[in-house]
Amino acid sequence: MSCKRRTSLLIILLVAIFSATLRAQEPPIAAPTVRQELPPTNDAKEIVRRALDVDQFDFQLARNYTYEQRDELKMLDKGGNVRKREINTYDVTILYDEPCPRRIRKDDKPLTTKEERKEAEKVDKFVAERKNETAKEHERRLAKREKERQEDRAFVRDIINAYDFRTVGDERVDGYDAYVVDGIPRKDFRPTQPHADILPKLLVKFWISKKDYGCVKLEAETLDTISWGFFLLRIHKGTLIQFEQTRVNDEIWLPRRISLNATARVAFFANAIDWESTFSHYKKFSSGTRILPGAAEVQPTAESPR
Repeated sequence: MSCKRRTSLLIILLVAIFSATLRAQEPPIAAPTVRQELPPTNDAKEIVRRALDVDQFDFQLARNYTYEQRDELKMLDKGGNVRKREINTYDVTILYDEPCPRRIRKDDKPLTTKEERKEAEKVDKFVAERKNETAKEHERRLAKREKERQEDRAFVRDIINAYDFRTVGDERVDGYDAYVVDGIPRKDFRPTQPHADILPKLLVKFWISKKDYGCVKLEAETLDTISWGFFLLRIHKGTLIQFEQTRVNDEIWLPRRISLNATARVAFFANAIDWESTFSHYKKFSSGTRILPGAAEVQPTAESPR
């Protein structure tokens, strides 16, 4: 998997469903403003709105972090036995203002010399394309990225309008006191963005930190079949998607785990899918092109267990 564009919390769920990418960590146009202290609230919609605002804020900071991403995909037969299993681990760094993933392990083992050479060639090609692009090509690429960012912000507004939110309690999750908020799809919702029409097919639940409104965990269950790619992929009713985050460097919430367990129809053949991505070894960049010399892995703070 590659990281091509940034996604908000529910877009990340779409990413999981459609095996696309996680959030793209693009260098910020401007440094994020200081996050303001907000008064307490019991309004469920306001709690979710604040969580989405935190996600937007953290998106800017996230562009300064690299990480490892481990993807595990299991294809199961009708009896639930593993028919096929693929595990790939990627090092995702930033080159020329864009995330550049490089596979570093296959099936949790080092790559062969041939595989390493192929990955190096991919990186060289990526660098060459960016290094040799004309001013017009560079401008076009930035314009496309800005359009995607605008679409993401509009998608967030659709999320807020797609559900009736209600606070159903509070729980302690991974050391954090969290609001538990259910999202019930609204029958009168009218999507304004591409793919937002799937939102009414997702029953969502948020666990949102009471301290800073970061989303600690999110779950979504499909209420109806979701089709993608001219019906080559069908995610059926009852699919469970889970998304977990961790607090890193006492400044930002970043993904820790995404999992999907579903029955899918790929190329018109029924298969059971068990898919999981985990994220680790977050390191902070000093610039958009390299890591600080001697930079070490950023460890969670004492109040932020992994």
